[in-house]
Amino acid sequence: MAKDVLKEYLLEYSGNIMIFSGIVLFVVGLFFTETFGSPVSAIAFFFGITFFTFGLFARLGLFYSKLNSLDGLGTILICVSVALFALSFSLIVFQAVKSVTYIPVMGPGGRITYSPQINTYRPYAGFSLNLIAVGLPILFVALIAKGYSARR
Repeated sequence: MAKDVLKEYLLEYSGNIMIFSGIVLFVVGLFFTETFGSPVSAIAFFFGITFFTFGLFARLGLFYSKLNSLDGLGTILICVSVALFALSFSLIVFQAVKSVTYIPVMGPGGRITYSPQINTYRPYAGFSLNLIAVGLPILFVALIAKGYSARR
């Protein structure tokens, strides 16, 4: 009896719970953001985006609907593409120091001081673009599978 009540509660409110936890994790990721990237921030961004999106899908009934796209292939591909997009976003946060140059600056009284200029780059930018390049066609195929099943 209690299991049925819990099951109904989770089916009804699982989307809301996931959306709320996704927003909380995303805000945690924002709070832990550092200049050169933080693993805690990246993990929080990844799970925050993923939970929020999957919670939204649950609220829209994507997981529970009778619209079975090629035996669930469309739903699985949409979830894979969302995970790839979230991973791409969380990896682009990281930066690395490329070089440090010192620029002479004229100070008060004609004194010359040197001001450091830090040049950075994003080491995972190429990998992030590759993840997006893989995720977009997967999302496109998933939407075609959903559309094909809707017309059938």
